[in-house]
Amino acid sequence: MKNKGISRRDFLRGSAASALGLATAGLLGACSNAAAETTAETTVAAVESTGAATAAATEATTEAMQQPVSATTIADGDVSKYEVINTDILIIGTGFGGMSAAYEAVAKGRQVTMIDKGSFRHAGAAGFNWDVIATWCPDEEFYGQETYVKKILNQQALYNADTTNPNADLGTVLLNRGQVSPVRNEDGSIKWYGDFPFMRGMEAYFPRHDQDQLVKSAAVTVIDRTMITDLLISDGKCCGAMGIYLPTGDFRVYRANATILATGGTTWMYGWSTISAHTFNSPDNTGDVDIAAYRHGAGIGDSEYGAYDICTIYPEGLAYGWGAILNADANEHEMIMDRDGKRLFTEEEYDLSRFEAGDRAYFNQELAKKITQGYGTDNGGVLVDVSDAPLRDAMRRNVAIFEKFGIDVTKTLMEAAPEMYEHGGTPVIDDNLMSEDLPGLFCVRGSGTAGMNGGSCVTLLHRFGSYAVRCAIDYIEANEALATMDWSSADTEYERLHEIRTRKVDQGIRPHVVRHNIQRACGECLGVYRTKEAMEAALTELRRIRTEEIPNMIVTNPTLTYNTEWKEAIENYNLLTVAELSVQASLLREETRGAYLRADFPEQDDENWACTLVGRLKDGEMTFEKKVWPVIEEWA
Repeated sequence: MKNKGISRRDFLRGSAASALGLATAGLLGACSNAAAETTAETTVAAVESTGAATAAATEATTEAMQQPVSATTIADGDVSKYEVINTDILIIGTGFGGMSAAYEAVAKGRQVTMIDKGSFRHAGAAGFNWDVIATWCPDEEFYGQETYVKKILNQQALYNADTTNPNADLGTVLLNRGQVSPVRNEDGSIKWYGDFPFMRGMEAYFPRHDQDQLVKSAAVTVIDRTMITDLLISDGKCCGAMGIYLPTGDFRVYRANATILATGGTTWMYGWSTISAHTFNSPDNTGDVDIAAYRHGAGIGDSEYGAYDICTIYPEGLAYGWGAILNADANEHEMIMDRDGKRLFTEEEYDLSRFEAGDRAYFNQELAKKITQGYGTDNGGVLVDVSDAPLRDAMRRNVAIFEKFGIDVTKTLMEAAPEMYEHGGTPVIDDNLMSEDLPGLFCVRGSGTAGMNGGSCVTLLHRFGSYAVRCAIDYIEANEALATMDWSSADTEYERLHEIRTRKVDQGIRPHVVRHNIQRACGECLGVYRTKEAMEAALTELRRIRTEEIPNMIVTNPTLTYNTEWKEAIENYNLLTVAELSVQASLLREETRGAYLRADFPEQDDENWACTLVGRLKDGEMTFEKKVWPVIEEWA
């Protein structure tokens, strides 16, 4: 069926129940007409949607999922180039922040499309389905006493999110989302993890329950295994995103009234150990959307910051894996031994109360000092004694894995090393979590909201996910849709991606080789202990990779069907930019702050560096500027 556009009747009939395209023509404007103006003709096509219905979903939702989804296919002669899929609110990422955003959107009566690069329920940090301790401030009066706020710079955004939070009682909210809270007192009541005016926590939080509950709503459609590679920009505004549906290689454009960026920290650049980076985070965390915003002129901040803890690195095949680690943090300092098996931290030498209060920055810096002073192992780690340790359930379950390798962890000191589990490097946002440079793009992990913490905590993602959607709805209601769409950014991205896939060069370099070279460079300089010499050497190597390896990177099989080498090649462009931003910002910031220790500038310098370093792409060059944030007087 060919026509000049999608009729309102066909538009609603094809997509109302399944959530895609239900933004209504009044909000989205003339999407199909704009496409027709650009390419002369359009067709209506069905779009696959994966992972959006569960066995527990209602019959109505299941039936809705089987309906064709409204989409527009842009035609180039007789060859279809891409589809345009309409939605009200587009959420990129289905983890903690994305789920919070989606729940809030549904509560506000909005239709949501959620995109994930991985398989839904198995992607990112939330996909670990781990035993998390969810903490929050139960009394609004104590918001300003949060340790977290003292370390961030965009305090206004956190203040706005906290003081307008409809989900302040997070414990009740999580129970309503399907959490079971198995940790109970003898009388059956919930056993809180700490119960103070300034902090309360619930143990045994499993994200899978939230996800299962969420997709029961007919207002939510999840499209997983989809790699977003660029943003749809028209008239300087973000109008959605675009990328590849990995199972088929199809290029798709998701047009939205507002876009929520809720992807994880870009930790996969940090080091390399046999089959993993020096992180237990997801290999999909390559900064794709953050760097897409950067390419469109958005400022990227907090790139120099990371968050670290200790992760098991033996046996090598199990190294840095969440499903196998026996890690020790500041709270378990008594488990940490030096290379000779002697306790590394003693009360005679350290203020252990700071460790036990969760001061990870202090702990990580002191740990880094010890390792560089020769107390560490040859691999740059320490030994961990778990023979008499009260391991958390999430760790205790992993003991059986080591037993299968013939390792009795109660009799063996396990080698562990610092790993990066979170990372900054996100678009700079205003007080309402919207990109300062790209209106219409809202960031759950925006720059300035984590600062020296090195990345967002799980509980903060709950708050900011909800707040991002509330701000996005205000934006939608206050702004008229564009009368026409500029599709040039979609055309440009389509050509870019397929040039990478089909590139022909003599003696080309495989994407995995480029990936490992990026990781090796950053593994030497972006840990807790940083030296000028190592960072300068890394920057030289990263620039060599950009000029010599990236242009010669080839995909050996040009297939469109689940081409993982093509995916890795595309990711390398983003990962390299994240790495360069991180190393350059670290070199510029001549002080020690937060989780890292700068060897040549060991003190924190608030006079010169109480700011966010913002990286921008100007005339093809990476530049930096300082951004100073106001202090919230209510929390002073």
